[in-house]
Amino acid sequence: MTNVALLDQAIGHGLMIHTTGESLIVQPASRCPPEFAEALRQHKRQLLALLRHDFLFVHSAALNETVYFASDQQAHAALVAAGAEPGCIYTRNELRELVELNRREPITAGELLRLHRAKRIFNGRIADGQARSS
Repeated sequence: MTNVALLDQAIGHGLMIHTTGESLIVQPASRCPPEFAEALRQHKRQLLALLRHDFLFVHSAALNETVYFASDQQAHAALVAAGAEPGCIYTRNELRELVELNRREPITAGELLRLHRAKRIFNGRIADGQARSS
């Protein structure tokens, strides 16, 4: 199981996971099944390293999959190392570009889906001024 899959499972169990120094804090501990607690213990070192980065992940109904928002390239690299598919990770700069494009002309759900699929297929990124073709 990948580290991002473990974090996703934690949400499914209603858990919050964060770090304090070299400790992995799971709250509320009463909701953590013993077998899941063991999986977290086995991946503790990798989870601690991953959780030192700023990122967010959400399940997108429009894209029908989990996407990750990384604060910078280091967070992007950490997410990839933790098992996230590179084409599903959007950096802060990519999000800024999408917001700017949407301000100029609203992006439809269909356009967003096509853009996301292309990003995944080509393991690409959204460059300044390149997200919408004519």
